[in-house]
Amino acid sequence: MMKEVTSREKVLKNIREALTTSVEPPFSDISRDADIYRKESEELPEIRFAEAFKDIGGKFVYCSNEKEFRQQVSTVMKTFGVDELFCNDNNITSILESQNIPFVSDVKCLEAYDCTLTGCEYLIARTGSVVVCAEDSQSRSVYFTSPIHFVLAYTSQIVEDVSDALKEIKARFENMPRFISFVSGPSRTADIEKTLVMGAHGPKELVLFLIDDLA
Repeated sequence: MMKEVTSREKVLKNIREALTTSVEPPFSDISRDADIYRKESEELPEIRFAEAFKDIGGKFVYCSNEKEFRQQVSTVMKTFGVDELFCNDNNITSILESQNIPFVSDVKCLEAYDCTLTGCEYLIARTGSVVVCAEDSQSRSVYFTSPIHFVLAYTSQIVEDVSDALKEIKARFENMPRFISFVSGPSRTADIEKTLVMGAHGPKELVLFLIDDLA
């Protein structure tokens, strides 16, 4: 009596035959290094970034110079009911001091503040993401602890895509930072009873102030 061949045995036989038979890969002329995304050359990078950033829930504030940034950040703080913010970036604190904007820079005080102001490394025009880097857990916490996160960036920091940001980071740092994050809008999750919850794993509000340093 001939033994009946099961479906599993048929599958295994086909796999064995496939492994022993060489086949030329289809579409061998495709370049893996080529850009697969359509270039939006007619629009300025800052416009494309702003549109993508707002599409993922961020709030975008354009500033023609640092003086306008000082005015805008004061206005936005009042909008959110923030009297004092946390900032430990020396490049930014000097700007805040010149406008008498109240801030605290001691990391031990971070958890007591509802609003944090930081810089960033790059902005991704295609996705609207903000690239941040850090070397230790204490530095990482600055980006995700407060429910409101303000980011100060410049138009010269805008790059086209993720690969461009990584190339720039490799070129700038002798050793790659231990922590690189692509912040894409406010924190959100739908894991809790399939209901969208904002601010579950990080800031509930993300506001980016873009200073035009290429004008």
